[in-house]
Amino acid sequence: MKCNTCNNSYVGQTGTSLGIRHKEHTRYIKTNHPVSAYTLHMLHNKHEYGNIEQTIELLKPHNKGVKMNVWESFFIHILQKQNLLIEEQKVNDPTPLFELAQDVALHN
Repeated sequence: MKCNTCNNSYVGQTGTSLGIRHKEHTRYIKTNHPVSAYTLHMLHNKHEYGNIEQTIELLKPHNKGVKMNVWESFFIHILQKQNLLIEEQKVNDPTPLFELAQDVALHN
């Protein structure tokens, strides 16, 4: 999910449709209920979100579970390395395996 103000992104996973997930985040913002890093980012910084077409991009379709958790962590890692991740989701401990995977992907 992208912030329309700073253009940084939040990476999350969902077992529902993107439309439902967008509505959930929108409702959390409107009701001042920071249950995700994305909602916290919007509320604390007074940033703007957009409609579903402006806000959400499906990065990797996958069934919920361990593999989806790994994909989520990997995309968080990539966006953080590119300085495109919202501050509220940044992690302090980069994963060496993701560094290797990113290098391999770039060279193939």
